[in-house]
Amino acid sequence: MNKLSLSLFSRLYLAIVISVILSISLTKFFMDGYDEQEDFNEFISEVNYIFKEIAVNAETQINTKQQTISLGFPLDHFLTAKLVNPSMTGEICPSCQLITRIHNTFYYQRNDGGRLAEFRLPKSKSNIIIYEKNENELDTERLPEGFTEDILDDEVDDIVFISLILVTSLFLGIAIYWPIKKLQSQIKALIDTHHQFGSGNLTVKADEEIQKPLDELASSFNDMAQAIAANVKERDIFSQAIPHEIRTPLSRIQLASGLIRRKSTDLDILALVDDVDNYVVDIDELIRQIVEYSKINSSTISSSNTENEVDQYQTIGIKAFIESRLQLLAKNQNKELTLEIEGSVEITTNPFYLRLLVDNFIKNAINHAQEKIQLSANIENNQLSLVVEDDGIGVPLGDRETIFIPFARLDKSRSRKTGGLGLGLPIAKAAAAKMAGNIVVSESSLGGAMFSFIIRNAN
Repeated sequence: MNKLSLSLFSRLYLAIVISVILSISLTKFFMDGYDEQEDFNEFISEVNYIFKEIAVNAETQINTKQQTISLGFPLDHFLTAKLVNPSMTGEICPSCQLITRIHNTFYYQRNDGGRLAEFRLPKSKSNIIIYEKNENELDTERLPEGFTEDILDDEVDDIVFISLILVTSLFLGIAIYWPIKKLQSQIKALIDTHHQFGSGNLTVKADEEIQKPLDELASSFNDMAQAIAANVKERDIFSQAIPHEIRTPLSRIQLASGLIRRKSTDLDILALVDDVDNYVVDIDELIRQIVEYSKINSSTISSSNTENEVDQYQTIGIKAFIESRLQLLAKNQNKELTLEIEGSVEITTNPFYLRLLVDNFIKNAINHAQEKIQLSANIENNQLSLVVEDDGIGVPLGDRETIFIPFARLDKSRSRKTGGLGLGLPIAKAAAAKMAGNIVVSESSLGGAMFSFIIRNAN
């Protein structure tokens, strides 16, 4: 099951959005708290002023339970003051919640959001209640223009604040987006350069004219790429030169063995000469495989080379192609060969790579089969499968990767008939990679190994 994975930049964008939302929410929360405290402080100031003005009346015993006190304009439009009999103080606002107590003054929060102050005077025969009027009690038509605007300020402030948040978020997003977008494109360019280099284009270089610290990464990559390219070039020159240098003395050895064979009639000497000739054939075959392996693994790829390879692509009938290779490779082999391939099965590729793959599959099967070799191919769901099986000892599960390492042979014998030279399967794997396919090793129904070459979009 694939897990949802966000890229670095997606996570960065998401973190920025969350941070902005949290910052705005916290700012709004603290600002609301601050405004509420300021309003409360203003309420305290106003009611204390009113209390000082009307406190003298509190000395009078009121006959009724409560008596409204006239505050005068404009306070009476926002506040109501009453003299209240102490016996009914709890009935004025039974559901109010106590906010705080300052000396003998109690401040409450009403259910409708308004505030109420109760002044309890121990020596007085009355208590003073001052509270804010709710919206239904306000007479906005009698208020001056400035006071009317103040009433609407709370609603307008919320709209202004939200608009300010949106505008700030927009500009902040733009300010953050462009630098991050540029950084993202530069990192993508570095990744693309790495991929090209990993695909074999050793001439590609990273752009060092980018922002820090990516320029250091690009410079380090270029230094590494230059060192690897130099090593690969040295290796290619070495691998091409060694076969040429070895073939010269081999030719002389073959010439010398031919002269000895013509001059001598001693059977022991002739047997020794036969062994020398076999060794020369082994060495020559090894040189040929080294050259092929070096050629197919040449890592320096240019656009012109890629175009040339595409130009060399051909549509090849698999059955006819394998039959021609079997006539050459399986001649005089005392083994049962079965070919299960329909004539319509085709592949479009470079025939050089296909030949290397098929030849080494067949040679490997011939070397390890006891009696039977089976070759089959089919196309299903636009996927070509080319399979070679034998009835040999097979390949242990733990060694199915090892056999593709150059010169790593499970059979330690040096005999060309059993052990091979250790480069056949590595060459086949390299050819499969060049054709954008892969090789799978498994157990054959014949009892031995089954090598499957699988490639999509074969046509």
